[in-house]
Amino acid sequence: MSNSEVALATLAKHGKSFRFAGYFLPEDKLAQAARLYAFCRWIDDIADESSDKAQAKVELNNIQNALESGTHICSNTSDFLLLQQELGFSSTLPIQLIEGVKQDLYTVEFETEYDLIRYAYRVAGVVGLMMCPILGADEEGLPHATNLGIAMQLTNIARDVFEDAVMGRRYIPRQWCDVSAQEIVKNSEATQNKVVEAVKRLLTLSESYYCSGWQGLTYLPKKSRTAIAIAASVYREIGVKLAKHHKYAYWHGRTHVKLSKKVFIASSILLRGGYPDFERETVPPLATLQSAISDLQPYSITNSITGD
Repeated sequence: MSNSEVALATLAKHGKSFRFAGYFLPEDKLAQAARLYAFCRWIDDIADESSDKAQAKVELNNIQNALESGTHICSNTSDFLLLQQELGFSSTLPIQLIEGVKQDLYTVEFETEYDLIRYAYRVAGVVGLMMCPILGADEEGLPHATNLGIAMQLTNIARDVFEDAVMGRRYIPRQWCDVSAQEIVKNSEATQNKVVEAVKRLLTLSESYYCSGWQGLTYLPKKSRTAIAIAASVYREIGVKLAKHHKYAYWHGRTHVKLSKKVFIASSILLRGGYPDFERETVPPLATLQSAISDLQPYSITNSITGD
């Protein structure tokens, strides 16, 4: 199998919502997006699946050094370096991703919303930026791509509260909810009540970032716009379903979106010319949404795409 075929298989297995949206992308753009996803998945799996966290850190450091120096140390780094050359984005972005993933090697106990947003930027916002040259985004849309990535990560955190707690991770800020990962796993009624309120707050925060992401869709070509609108809307539906159908019962396991619902969402977006339905006047200013990450991006954001 070619690198693209392997990447598509990885996307189909682990990123079903993204693979569904990929049917609306041109074949060459889908292949590049799948290769990017496969690399990010590989990095994530090193942290999640390794039984030796010290060795996992060594491996992540070796990958980071390889990306900084342009050294081909394995097939995964070789393909990613080729993809980076094709797309022209800075090594700053995948290195931020690796720095974010390294946080997952240890006990995660975020104290503030500031900590949460910085983490979401590193593990997802930068992925949105790396997607921009694949999609043909105008530079003005880059901040919105960052915010869309952050929004999707916040949904991911809301979905996986219990599963993450089992792994010793509490991404919900302590300032919102003063409970430990161990207390979340013990799952007393008192803890449930506290965490449910925090999950509500998490999903409310995600809405601000989604709406900013929707604003950026205008900076994409139509085919790319439609695919990204579908991908993000399907992922957002996880939070909608967690709230409306599961009543925020995060301890019942992962929330999934059925194929029939994905088709309905895609059809609705196609009817609206590639845009989700949202209230544009309620979107917070970019400066507010990105205040926690301004020092992580060599402002303007275009610098992190076009070069160091």
